[in-house]
Amino acid sequence: MTFLFSRIGRYLFARTFGGVMIVLIGVLASILLIDLVEQMRDVGTRSELSLLEALRLTLLKTPTLVEQTLPFVVLAGAMMAIIGLNRSSELVALRAAGISAWRFLLPSALLAAALGVAVITTLNPLGAYFYSLFEEVKAEELSPGAADGQQNGVWIRQGDQRGQVVIHADSVGENGATLEGATFIFFETREETLRFTRRIRAERAELRPGFWQLTNLVEATPGARPVRQPNLAIPTTLDSSELLDRFVNPSTLSFWSLPTFIAEARQAGFAPTRYELKWQMLLAYPILLAAMAAMGASFSLQLQRLGNLAQWGGAGVGIGLFLFFYSQLAGAFAINQSVPPAVAAWSAPVAGLFIALAIVAFLEDG
Repeated sequence: MTFLFSRIGRYLFARTFGGVMIVLIGVLASILLIDLVEQMRDVGTRSELSLLEALRLTLLKTPTLVEQTLPFVVLAGAMMAIIGLNRSSELVALRAAGISAWRFLLPSALLAAALGVAVITTLNPLGAYFYSLFEEVKAEELSPGAADGQQNGVWIRQGDQRGQVVIHADSVGENGATLEGATFIFFETREETLRFTRRIRAERAELRPGFWQLTNLVEATPGARPVRQPNLAIPTTLDSSELLDRFVNPSTLSFWSLPTFIAEARQAGFAPTRYELKWQMLLAYPILLAAMAAMGASFSLQLQRLGNLAQWGGAGVGIGLFLFFYSQLAGAFAINQSVPPAVAAWSAPVAGLFIALAIVAFLEDG
């Protein structure tokens, strides 16, 4: 550990940090430009969206986009730092001074891990808050007033061969499974046509496994007076997990709020797989950044005078892209409940870390 706080260790920290900042500025500028054009194309074609409003939407998404692209930023920044040392012959001088290649990984990996901790504890909550504002502003631009539920509210439909139920709610609770101000309109299939049978207005409707639990409701049927009831259970065929995913975007939940949300969803009988995957991916995020930094450093240790430095760098970028697509594929398997969310989230960072260690062992020990 004394090496980390030595002059050489601090120098390697500074070079790695500088490389990451340079790449981050370039990527951030590209993100802002590309997403700005995307907002003008997506939202601007369906509403009168000015350039300043499009820029506002882009800035609200920026923290989330930075969090998503930071692994590649760290990979490229670490490679830039070590390749810069290589081209200036500083790497040769450090190796001639007896500094092991293993020590080159420590500053990059620890810096990336610390950056990962800062991201999940600070940038992620900020990004979740801004992303929820982004969805509200975008909904307001596409349909003024709809974001507050004042015009259309929420519409859901359920049914089977015997009939259909149309559900309208003024708003949706934070857990995504509670409807406030819900109206249930029942239709029965008779002679291949739908006929209205009854209407229920409930103060609250909470989705439970297999049924809706209504509270403080008024039931009205044709030709009869309205009847008040304190509670009523209505069977449903709706998939609770799909309804949860529909109303609660994982991007709007921060690192600090995810554990409570998952616990409440489990207590309600839901299967919050998508949110468990998000939580595990955030926990593994510092390890992912450390693995990317270690790979960027390890694939850049090949001395320039020996040649093939470009091939080694290209291989590092290729493996980084492979790990990204692998993590996306593993996440899809986790959402389909084929693999546990923890396995899907941690497998790519751990694999990347072992790949970096294997490359350094090969270059250092042959």
